[in-house]
Amino acid sequence: MNFNLNTVLSLLVAFQLFFIALFLFTNGVTKRKSNVLLGFFFLLLAINVCDILFQINRISSFFSLFFLLDDAFLLLFGPLIYLYTLSVVYEPFTYTRKHVWHFVPFAIGVLGLFFLYTLVGSSYQNSLVVVTNAEAPKGAALIFIVLLYLHGGIYLWLSKQALKTYDRVVKEQYSNPGRIDLGWAHFMVNSFLIIWVMGMAQSMVPYIAQGAYVNITLFFFVAYLFYFINRVLFRALRDSKMFMGIPYTTAEKYAKSSLSEDKRKKFAEALESKMEGEQWYLNPDLTLKDVAQSLGLPSKELSQIINQSFDKNFFDFVNSYRIDLAKTLLSDDNSAMTIQEVMYAVGFSSKSSFNTIFKRKMKQTPSEFRSASLG
Repeated sequence: MNFNLNTVLSLLVAFQLFFIALFLFTNGVTKRKSNVLLGFFFLLLAINVCDILFQINRISSFFSLFFLLDDAFLLLFGPLIYLYTLSVVYEPFTYTRKHVWHFVPFAIGVLGLFFLYTLVGSSYQNSLVVVTNAEAPKGAALIFIVLLYLHGGIYLWLSKQALKTYDRVVKEQYSNPGRIDLGWAHFMVNSFLIIWVMGMAQSMVPYIAQGAYVNITLFFFVAYLFYFINRVLFRALRDSKMFMGIPYTTAEKYAKSSLSEDKRKKFAEALESKMEGEQWYLNPDLTLKDVAQSLGLPSKELSQIINQSFDKNFFDFVNSYRIDLAKTLLSDDNSAMTIQEVMYAVGFSSKSSFNTIFKRKMKQTPSEFRSASLG
């Protein structure tokens, strides 16, 4: 094996992937199902990195059939990512019979590849040489690669849709985004997407470009994997609660709601009165459930009232009061409060969240608004 930069980096990444997979398999303290799904993803990815490394270095394996058939792992990555996303977004998450269907394409793919590799060569070893040297018919190979990656791409899209639902439902239940790590959730799925695109490029390059480009695409592929894995190691493994989890039922809308128009208006007025009079929004941990209990309403009905009466979700509804109070404090000539003190005083607990929400509503940062108001 030629120990160049790509080889060393690939070996390091493969070792890290195996290590994190082992950690996830043995870490059953929280989110056991999520850990196992993510562990399998990293394990299969480690095997694929080793396979790429063996092919580029023209290394024959004692398990040549296994490394030929590991191409079918591409039909596992998508379902694993999707189920992983569901398992950490929704609470509780349970396996059902319908989840088994996600793995049927993999079983079919294994059988298909088995027969394919017995046709392109007189033996498994010859088949390995044909695939390694990219000697299979280019048109058929490229179509096959695109179909494999399209399968996973669909699951990545489904994963992003699940996160969109998560974002929406969280904003219907919680008032403080600083308590919910949505950024890390999106980083995980977006990283899977980048890995997927780079993996497709790595698979297609041998059939459409010269050999030199294989090493270039491999470098960028393993370099990003190295960055991603180390982000996971230094953060995710120290904080297993990357997602809070939401009940499946909260994603439902109001098609079957029995809430009357009179009741909606009555409680909308009561809600405004309480928010303005008792300033519930000053509580940084205020949730939809808290407000619903105080008003004597089911959470679902309160969410409907806020959506239909104020054309806002709970998140925007509460933070509109916080921003209005912040505007008053920031434009007060006699106030000696710093911007950070104002942030805490109005119910925010995160500076970045305060700045983002304030600028989205006022088209100015808090400091720009203060300067313009007092200027």
